[in-house]
Amino acid sequence: MSSHLVDGVPVPDRVAGHPGLELCNTRAGWGTLAPREYLTDDHALTVWAIDGGLLSAPTNDRPGPADVTDRIVRRARALREALYACALARATPAEWDVVGDAAAEARAHAVLRPTPTGDGAIWCLGADSALAPAEAALHAAALAAEDLLRSPLAGVIARCPGEGCGWLFADPRRRRRWCSMAVCGNRAKARRHALRQR
Repeated sequence: MSSHLVDGVPVPDRVAGHPGLELCNTRAGWGTLAPREYLTDDHALTVWAIDGGLLSAPTNDRPGPADVTDRIVRRARALREALYACALARATPAEWDVVGDAAAEARAHAVLRPTPTGDGAIWCLGADSALAPAEAALHAAALAAEDLLRSPLAGVIARCPGEGCGWLFADPRRRRRWCSMAVCGNRAKARRHALRQR
């Protein structure tokens, strides 16, 4: 559970193997009393989406009214919560509906385009200048969530057991234990070493 700064905004490092899982990793400390929140406001949501390649730099940089941007951030967090449960195969029908409804709304603002390799098609956000950047970021995240749950990766998702982590990652070979060996793996090794020395 490591991060880097983008324009002064802490953004979680990409370790998951899919943008939908990276959305889940915008929170660290799943299941703890004091989780680390990366989606702190509409700007952080937009920066995260641009940094992750889900969104190009918006041409419309107007954030919109505060009540609207607050609602967008709350919706992004709700999408993340529901996707986390869906990815771990423990979601309720209501949580599936949150992801499905967000994806359906996002597709209403998207256009179907060929993949870069030309072997299929993907949904891409259209150039809708009426969208606030955070709303475009929310739609991009919803499309990534839908893509994840419809992909073969949906069956090979693992949860990092690192203390205070809980990040998700794709593990198709079933050999990976940590979100990042350099962070959570090394912390666990250091704790085990310290316990042996006592």
